[in-house]
Amino acid sequence: MSVGLNKRRNHTAAKVGATAFGAGLLLAGAVLAAPFASADTTIGGCTIVSAPTAAEFTDCAGANLVGANLSGVDLSHANLAGANLLGADLTGAKLVGANLSKVNFYLGYATGADFTGANLSKANLSSADLTGANLTKATLTDAELGGAKLIDAVLTDAVDADLAGAVTEEEPQATGSSVPVDEAGAPLGINITGSANTAGLGGNVGGGDNNPVDPNSWLNITGSVNDSRVGGAVG
Repeated sequence: MSVGLNKRRNHTAAKVGATAFGAGLLLAGAVLAAPFASADTTIGGCTIVSAPTAAEFTDCAGANLVGANLSGVDLSHANLAGANLLGADLTGAKLVGANLSKVNFYLGYATGADFTGANLSKANLSSADLTGANLTKATLTDAELGGAKLIDAVLTDAVDADLAGAVTEEEPQATGSSVPVDEAGAPLGINITGSANTAGLGGNVGGGDNNPVDPNSWLNITGSVNDSRVGGAVG
């Protein structure tokens, strides 16, 4: 009698153990299958919400984020109104639909950042680098853009975008000699007073031999000369 009872007990325990083991495998599988959630990050006292949505987003209005490194951060729908982002790095950041009204982004970097639909009204963007940024449908009412780099930026349907004073094209690189010349390529006349070393200036000084013009020493002045010509003869 006791043998049969023990057998039943052992069978029941085995079934319970198998069930618990199976449940453990299912739980482990569920954990492995679930996406990893990145923890929220705090920068300068501002909690950056990971994977933001229109209902849950970074809310740091008026935050002090001077010089903060926010490159590549997803700040979609964020409320950063009035925040101080002086010199901050938003390179490649995502700010879709963000409230950036009245932010101070002077001297900031936001190359390639996405400001689609963002509110940048009354923002200070002067001297900021927005090269290649996407400002589609962004609101720029009364924003300061003096000296801001907007080369290759997308401004499709942007609201009140006043680009006066902004840099929208690459500046041409200076080429050629630093010696001023006329249309024919001849050196322009220069009035030299005080001491002058005429070596390399080309022409005769005091009846000496002609010297070829040396563009690297044409302003190296010693001696005592007052002449209105470079490449001419003195004396």
